Amino acid sequence: MKKKLLFLLLILLLPISVHADTGPKPSINVTLINMNTTNYKIDLLSDFSDKKEYIDDIVDYYSNYKDEPIYKYHEDYMYATCLRNFLLHGNIEGNKKHTHYFTYFGVPNKFKVIIQMPDGTIKVSELLEKKAFDYNVTLDVNDMKIVSENKDVNIINYVKMLLITVIIELIIALLFKTKKYYIIIITNIITNTLLQFAMFKNSSILLFVMFELIIFISEFFIYLRYIEYDRKKLLLYTIIANIITMLLTFII
Repeated sequence: MKKKLLFLLLILLLPISVHADTGPKPSINVTLINMNTTNYKIDLLSDFSDKKEYIDDIVDYYSNYKDEPIYKYHEDYMYATCLRNFLLHGNIEGNKKHTHYFTYFGVPNKFKVIIQMPDGTIKVSELLEKKAFDYNVTLDVNDMKIVSENKDVNIINYVKMLLITVIIELIIALLFKTKKYYIIIITNIITNTLLQFAMFKNSSILLFVMFELIIFISEFFIYLRYIEYDRKKLLLYTIIANIITMLLTFII
């Protein structure tokens, strides 16, 4: 019966994985001012020097852009990233709000904003550095200079991520009939806070997986110390809880 309930939980969670975010996903939100058209394209330039031998062969979701100036443009091995890296998702077409959101694990820490105007002219910003996990920057299209930027943690995203994680882990804990649920709540508040701050600037997927492994080990030994429960079942609970929250991070 327990296995059936866990399977049902997984099925129920998969459809909301598009919107739920149990693990941190860095983001860059670019807002443009003095942009008088929606007929433009935008991307982030980042360093591809480690892929320079086959850079011309890299085309992912946007192969129809390969002949566009924004795709061909490069400087010092910095290329349009969203067009090439499947780990960076973003809306590159112009819109009425002139706001563009880039996210997932390919978000670069250092980058330039590149804009292709309607006549094919290219505009490029100065080199920018992501100063927050959820980094928001406003640029003036006239001179491509920074108008404003944030350097703080996005508290709303942090609380949302924490609440979803705690709720999921508590549901699984109820299925396992573990005790001392407050230990699970406190532990997840601590581990998720540490994870958020550990990845405040560095959005490396390798770093994320490494910290997730450290968190898994830490949580297991904390539960082992403070929850009176069968050792093997406690290990199984920790594995399943962490796998499900990881799935909600990676499945799109």
